[in-house]
Amino acid sequence: MLYFICASDEFQCRNGQCINKAWRCDGTKDCTDDSDELNCPPPSCSSQEFKCVTSGECISLGFVCDGEEDCVDGSDEQRTCDGRTCRPDQFTCQEGQCIPSKYRCDRVTDCVDSTDEKNCNYPQCTQKTCANGACYNNSQHCNGLQDCRDGSDETNCTTHHCPIHQFECRNGFCVPLAFVCDHWDDCGDNSDEQDCEYPTCKGNEFTCSSGRCIPQNWVCDKSNDCGDFSDESGCDSDSRDCYPGEWGCPGSTACIPVDKVCDGKPDCPGATDETNTTAHQTCGLDRCSALSCEYLCHPSPQGGTCYCPDGFIVANDSRSCVDYDDCNIWGICDQLCEDRPGTHHCSCADGFFLEQGHVCKANVSGTLTSDLDLTLHTVKLFDI
Repeated sequence: MLYFICASDEFQCRNGQCINKAWRCDGTKDCTDDSDELNCPPPSCSSQEFKCVTSGECISLGFVCDGEEDCVDGSDEQRTCDGRTCRPDQFTCQEGQCIPSKYRCDRVTDCVDSTDEKNCNYPQCTQKTCANGACYNNSQHCNGLQDCRDGSDETNCTTHHCPIHQFECRNGFCVPLAFVCDHWDDCGDNSDEQDCEYPTCKGNEFTCSSGRCIPQNWVCDKSNDCGDFSDESGCDSDSRDCYPGEWGCPGSTACIPVDKVCDGKPDCPGATDETNTTAHQTCGLDRCSALSCEYLCHPSPQGGTCYCPDGFIVANDSRSCVDYDDCNIWGICDQLCEDRPGTHHCSCADGFFLEQGHVCKANVSGTLTSDLDLTLHTVKLFDI
């Protein structure tokens, strides 16, 4: 490794690189090994700013409790404001901030008013001690994971070769810490997914077969966002090619009434509307909770499919309902058709009157007085 002699106004990175000393602990990683941002004191925020719990980033107080998460960890919205209270697994700071309960008395100040570190009975460390005074176990020393919040448990390590911002797999590979417990086997031996506590997906998220959470609007967008194609499973049925109340047969242009799906009788070509154990398709409602259908969910071989009330069809997101232009249905009106939300209205041209709500008949006693006039009017009408 090539090392340089840095000037007095420069900071030397661990890999020997020289950078401006003012760039040290400025929140931006300027060293190629990120060492300029290691063991930095948390940034101090002004009285008009809020400090995000995890990153320590400072944001304007006006962004707090505005309905949008401006902090990466969402801590600007996790507060006792607008009648909300902190969750049972959170600690309530005196000024209303909500922080994880495990941050209480861990020798790191997270509450803006420091109440999480007041009246603490700090234990005497029996094994290892972080630089900030917190305790950790011998097994956590130099294991590739940052157990001390100041990162001191991963400094001066000789037992592994991965940088502090990376996780050392059991097979020796190094992967970014962000890849640990993300439902992906990044190591190749699955050691980055061992002993994980995965959070449950939010109401506006889709749960992949692996348990990974993705935004609901990524479902059926023809992109494998889950990695196992579970977000694209059962999307062959494009309801936009079918009339309201119908279901598109996978792999076919045929449409069948939705109540015939999974009724025990094959109606689609290849019986794709029924259980097929060979193709690993089983009729059920397993996907319904993840789909969060706007109207109702019906059993399907893919584990559930959304459907809509009369006059509406399922949108491209596979869950919400959009109005269908009834006038596109062949023969729904004899002559003139006006689409309306969830329905339609038929009418006739001059000289015709409406019967049965959709049939137009010539008014022979009205303005059209001869068979010739009637014929010419009819030809003109349908030539438009």
